[in-house]
Amino acid sequence: MKGFYQKFSDILGKIITKKYDVVIEPPLWEVPQRQGFGDLSSMAALKLASKLKEDPLSIATDLKVAFEKEIGTSAQKIEILKPGFINVFISRQALLESLNDLLKEKDKFFRKTIKRSILLEFASANPTGPLSIAHGRQAVIGDVIANILKFYGNTIVKEYYINDEGRQLSLFFASVEARIKEIKGEPFNIPEDGYLGEYLKDVAQTYLDKGRGKDLRDFSLSHILSWIKKDLASLGVEFDSWISQKKLITEGEVEKAINLLREKELIYENEGVLWFASTKFGDDKDRVIKKSDGELTYFASDIAYHWDKLQRKFDMLINLWGPDHHGYIERVKGALEALGYSREVLNVIIVQLVSLKTKEKMSKRKGTAVLLSDLIEEVGKDAARFYYLLRRNSSQLEFDVELAQEATLNNPLYYVQYASARIESIFAKVKAKTFSCEKSAFLKEENEINYLRSLLQFSNCLDKAYYSLEPVFVVEFLKLTAANFHKFYETTRVLGENEDITGARLNLLEATRIILHCGLDILGIKPVKKM
Repeated sequence: MKGFYQKFSDILGKIITKKYDVVIEPPLWEVPQRQGFGDLSSMAALKLASKLKEDPLSIATDLKVAFEKEIGTSAQKIEILKPGFINVFISRQALLESLNDLLKEKDKFFRKTIKRSILLEFASANPTGPLSIAHGRQAVIGDVIANILKFYGNTIVKEYYINDEGRQLSLFFASVEARIKEIKGEPFNIPEDGYLGEYLKDVAQTYLDKGRGKDLRDFSLSHILSWIKKDLASLGVEFDSWISQKKLITEGEVEKAINLLREKELIYENEGVLWFASTKFGDDKDRVIKKSDGELTYFASDIAYHWDKLQRKFDMLINLWGPDHHGYIERVKGALEALGYSREVLNVIIVQLVSLKTKEKMSKRKGTAVLLSDLIEEVGKDAARFYYLLRRNSSQLEFDVELAQEATLNNPLYYVQYASARIESIFAKVKAKTFSCEKSAFLKEENEINYLRSLLQFSNCLDKAYYSLEPVFVVEFLKLTAANFHKFYETTRVLGENEDITGARLNLLEATRIILHCGLDILGIKPVKKM
């Protein structure tokens, strides 16, 4: 059975479509910041008024009448506030029914069946060295977004794009060659703009020990990729697919894409340089795809790569890029449009940088990067994942290593895990393994009902995380749930009351445990039973 949140969303969406022949993008409901405005509030009338050029209060009134007919006794009351908000106060009976459904269905209570095929590409760092802490943030955000999308029923392919062609790779290989000469005691020079990290000596020494006679470029690339895969695995991140830029070029996919654009008269030559007419699709200038010496640009490969993605019949493409790629978005979307696809099929998420309080400015090339492996060794996988998600994707993040290491309630992950462990200890004390839905009817106190309201808001949290692709909403909800639980348990006697009240309150704790475990699982973090 659907919870009231999903039920209300479905009903309101159908009413809007039938009455106005308009689709309003979800989520249709929000949780008001003030409890006096109800359990759920909708701006649907305001959005409709903007589209239809009509009075929002009049639309809200019509929606309220139609909505009341459909939901029956699930709402205690529905009110309209200027300029057109629809506020719903959920009945106690509907709250208790949702609690019992949650107890029976566990995390399935919150799941949906949105069946789309989505390719999610993220963390595609140049294979020129180990991953830094900045790469780690993108890896965790991408992995959790994949979990959220899967939780709602989508089919997800997580893909890593290997930039194994181009100038940066050439500089990397030249830098490794220089380090080999250094180890041999021969004169050497690191090329201008080359890589200076100490890890290059490890690559060079490993080649001398194990790679003699093998192609240096292939060996070095394989060595770095093994490092990258190891670092990702230690962070709990695995990819379904690895795509090589070099392979796209050698197998002629890039030339095929260029030829298709040429047939559409969107490629032209000027003084030996090939240009894509990007300005026809909203870009501020046309873009080079092949230089006069015949070298392909990164953009040429990216056109072919995104064309390849769409040929694999995905419904949506999601890319996670660094902050230096803001200006790149429109030209790639323009290329997709030029190839005959909708620009909207591509969703690009910009993930901002990470800093550590006392560390030097990161620069892999200069050898002063803060490595992801070092961070994981310091704080562990779960803390690394949790702290990477404490801010919105577009906000810069300062990673507080000392706080992440603290075993105190000041540490937000510890605080959440402590709530989970505390519930486990309560259940162990009473040896509770099953929970009677009939006992839920004995939840009558205001603080009990308000606590239940807060738990069931997890549906709204998941919707916000799903439609915004912002994992931080799950993190914030877990922190709030832990705080609400601690407060509830410290002010409300769970054990020691009569059997009916104790059973009812244990039901609330079981619902809390389900939600904490579900949220942590989405974040890729294992809940603890003892602390």
